[in-house]
Amino acid sequence: MRIALLSLCLLTHTLHAQGPLDGYLKGKGVLDVVPSFSFNSARQFWGAEGLRYDEGFRGNTLALFAEYGLTERLDAVATAAYVFTQTQSGLQDGSLHLKYRPVYRPMGKAGHLGLLLGAGASFPLARYNVVAAGALGQRAVALPLRLIAQWDTPLGLFFNLTGGYHWRIDRLAAADVEAIRRVRPAFQPTEPSSFYTALLRVGFPAARYYLDAWFEYQHTPGGSNYTPGVSDLPQAYGVSFAQVGGTAYYSENGRLGFIFSGAYMLGGRNTAQMLRLTAGMAFRWGG
Repeated sequence: MRIALLSLCLLTHTLHAQGPLDGYLKGKGVLDVVPSFSFNSARQFWGAEGLRYDEGFRGNTLALFAEYGLTERLDAVATAAYVFTQTQSGLQDGSLHLKYRPVYRPMGKAGHLGLLLGAGASFPLARYNVVAAGALGQRAVALPLRLIAQWDTPLGLFFNLTGGYHWRIDRLAAADVEAIRRVRPAFQPTEPSSFYTALLRVGFPAARYYLDAWFEYQHTPGGSNYTPGVSDLPQAYGVSFAQVGGTAYYSENGRLGFIFSGAYMLGGRNTAQMLRLTAGMAFRWGG
């Protein structure tokens, strides 16, 4: 059960790991709102140095995504999530971002190349207790900076490469450290570590549907590691992983659409072997 709870603590990284920023802009005055519901399950948890623990996890997530075109070159993006489990339910992390495209250059018969910059913040939407069993996240506060390159081919296919650096600015609370030292007097805390992400996405947008497949890698060079049966602060765990996923979208009129997606963890450090299946609806206003 302890590892199942830990899997939940690290669910933030798997819910929106591929990032809320893509290679497209909505256009000035256009608003997209996407509520979705996810089914999350895992049979194993990966610790450091390839160690595996046979502990399962099941939970559901209600998420909300919104993107608004401030100008023809600048979008604002917001996300939020609420997690349901057998042990505890509550608000998960949220985020706010700006996405700007300074370059969208024609390449003749090869299509178009776009370069975008994304920046923002991710943060907890509730002050949950990261020490108590059933904590819903790492209470992480991060400032992500992303560079997005997208090639739109004449055939309609696109290829997207996104790199990111996520600066962790949260620090361990003295009260949390003291709570661990009451059971581990020699506890020496490790502060949360910043991390890197890389994403490769291939997709095909059409008039009534959209399909994509993606691969993402996250690397955290520092942070502490989970040890079974040892009280610790999940806020400081260094999370690394590789995962794959895909998305399918269909709409008759462009104003209301239906989204189905999935993702699966291939391996990692301090993360669960998570399978996520998601269904949602997309609403559009303006444009």
